[in-house]
Amino acid sequence: MDARRSRDLFYQAVFESGLTIVSEGYYEFSPHGFTCFLLLAESHASLHAWPEHGYCAIDLFTCNLDLDIQPLINRLQVMFGAADISVRKIEREAEVREPCLI
Repeated sequence: MDARRSRDLFYQAVFESGLTIVSEGYYEFSPHGFTCFLLLAESHASLHAWPEHGYCAIDLFTCNLDLDIQPLINRLQVMFGAADISVRKIEREAEVREPCLI
């Protein structure tokens, strides 16, 4: 798993899913591994990779409740050539009673 190529594929998949990328962070660990973080207008996405183990973890947090995430999951699986994936969806809804300024 080439770190730069993986970062580009991750960026492309998130962008093509219709999410709005605002900023990007990237860090390569020594001797192996890397993290890519995408700040989204809708929240954020991250990829943490351990190439020496052939493993990566991708997290996506979004406030877009209408987003169908399955096409993005499928695209990432194909792009990364993943033979096995595990998906866990956690719904976090908070009722906002009145707006506040922070």
